[in-house]
Amino acid sequence: MSSTTTVKLEEPVIKPIGKMQGHTEGVIGILRLPSRRRRRILTCSSDGSIRVWDLESSTQVGDAWKDKGSGTVATISLSPDGTTVASGSGDGAVRLWDINTGKVVKKWTGHKGVVWSVCWSPDGGRVASGSIDHTLRVWDVKSGNTILGPIGVTSNMPVLACYSPDGTMIATSGLRLKIWDANTGELLRTIQGKVWRMAWISDGKTLICYGDGFRKLNTDTWTETSHFKGHTRVNSILLSVNERILASVSSEKTVRLWDLENDKLIGPPLYHEEMVRNAVFSKDGKFLTTGCTDGRIYTWDISAIIKEAGLLSDNAINNSVLDADATRRRAPRIEGIRRVPQGFFDDFSTSREHPTTAPRQTTHPSRNPLSWAQNFVSGMLRRRDGSAIRLPRVVEVPLTAGKPRNYHARKKPPASSSQPPKPPAIQQQSGGAIQSNLSSSQQPSATSTTSTTPPGATGTAGAADTSHDITIRQAGWRARFLLWVCCVPVQQAGG
Repeated sequence: MSSTTTVKLEEPVIKPIGKMQGHTEGVIGILRLPSRRRRRILTCSSDGSIRVWDLESSTQVGDAWKDKGSGTVATISLSPDGTTVASGSGDGAVRLWDINTGKVVKKWTGHKGVVWSVCWSPDGGRVASGSIDHTLRVWDVKSGNTILGPIGVTSNMPVLACYSPDGTMIATSGLRLKIWDANTGELLRTIQGKVWRMAWISDGKTLICYGDGFRKLNTDTWTETSHFKGHTRVNSILLSVNERILASVSSEKTVRLWDLENDKLIGPPLYHEEMVRNAVFSKDGKFLTTGCTDGRIYTWDISAIIKEAGLLSDNAINNSVLDADATRRRAPRIEGIRRVPQGFFDDFSTSREHPTTAPRQTTHPSRNPLSWAQNFVSGMLRRRDGSAIRLPRVVEVPLTAGKPRNYHARKKPPASSSQPPKPPAIQQQSGGAIQSNLSSSQQPSATSTTSTTPPGATGTAGAADTSHDITIRQAGWRARFLLWVCCVPVQQAGG
């Protein structure tokens, strides 16, 4: 007679990668601080303090936040803008803390017992609080007045209050789940079944509850769409940033992870030495930080678990514990986007013709005193592709010693002239550079003055005055301004 022996395989044990100690009593609340440069979390404890922790160095940052007489700090919540922390304490007060100074900036009293939960409205204008005195209150952040409440929610249980993502409803825990109008305080729905913990999906269409197991509720009809079990004595439930993973923390000294697409457990339990009160995911979903009743804080690398479950992209790059979400879905590509045409931002020319490419000219410094300016301006007035920029055409105008620069331009043509004036000669230089020193063969003679000067200038400059004429070449306003700023003397023609 043969017998079969069944061997139970033990689940692999995952160990924490970091441990922090500082609280003298149990850690109750924990949240992630938003920062691109610093990987930090915030915790609250039964020892009456709030503390900031750096996850890279596993050390406390600065002094503990304390307010005299507060007693246990049972809950903390970060404002939507990330600048203020709301807390609920054993003295029944709700406090607002400045996240930069760690000091209390506002204190609201009214509850008659420990404030068990605080939750910000999505717009940051209100704070909902639930207490062990079985009531719900809603506070105005600016005035500190109670807008709603106290509203009696239960008769024998602490109240957990949670805003809906759109801010129109507040859900409360108890022997029955209750949904309240966030503006009027009217009771909208009562759903049968115990509810100890809650978490809204960000689209507002699903509310996850824990009581007698886990339930998913459709918030349009308030009907149950899913019910699953596998973890008991749960103290808190939380969602990863991409909302694909649910974590449940338990007094059984374990944390379990769930795939919300199929409501199945993934990976082995995360074992702790003491009861676990709360936890928080890193922004990329690959790390989990937990707080326990022994005052210790643990960091866990869960990337292998979620990768094996197919919830983490293979090409995700982990730059840091709290860097950008590597598991979020890729944004859809938008077709038909109008693009800026090539060359749109190039300098405009006076001509609609396409600019032609011309080689850069260089002049030896010994033969041209302004060669440095010419080369600099020539390089400045070129596009990235090397093509020259077409500059406005400039007329060559003579200058007579002792006369204003615009003397010839202002002089009227002879009244006896019956012929229309001839257009001025145009000289174009490659690249738009300035040529300020001409050779003798390039200088206009006295006999050719009429072909290069405006009407009325004929005969005003003789051969004896040729050496005093300054030739203004192809130079745009940019080049002329540059020469003026640099106080560069202009080389006279033939000088």
